[in-house]
Amino acid sequence: MTRALGIVAAMVVALAGPAAFAAPAANPAPTKAQVETAAFHLKVLLSALQSKEVEEPVKNALFVCLYENPFGKMSDATTKVIEGNKLDSKDPNKVLTAMAGVCGLHPGSKPGATPSPTPKPGQPAQPRSR
Repeated sequence: MTRALGIVAAMVVALAGPAAFAAPAANPAPTKAQVETAAFHLKVLLSALQSKEVEEPVKNALFVCLYENPFGKMSDATTKVIEGNKLDSKDPNKVLTAMAGVCGLHPGSKPGATPSPTPKPGQPAQPRSR
């Protein structure tokens, strides 16, 4: 039985070729800076979700956004907002504000309001959120 599984595995590798196990070319490995930035963004996100000072609508928007999107995409979009608005990228409050905006919460928006899923022309694509 083990020999048969080995033969089947060898056939799959031979048919699929080495490309089947390679990382997709469209998604290059993140740089060290991107990983460090994403780690800080994740720390801010987790702190916000656990904080008693952060309102439930914000927590809900962040959680849904995290659930529906790869975190790398959320972090990249947050970085673009921070850089585009010349905010302090090391200030957790600014990062949280930018991340909430990326996830669909904007100043003056009603809690629970559904954000527009399509970005306006010229704006970077943002992660989906409910």
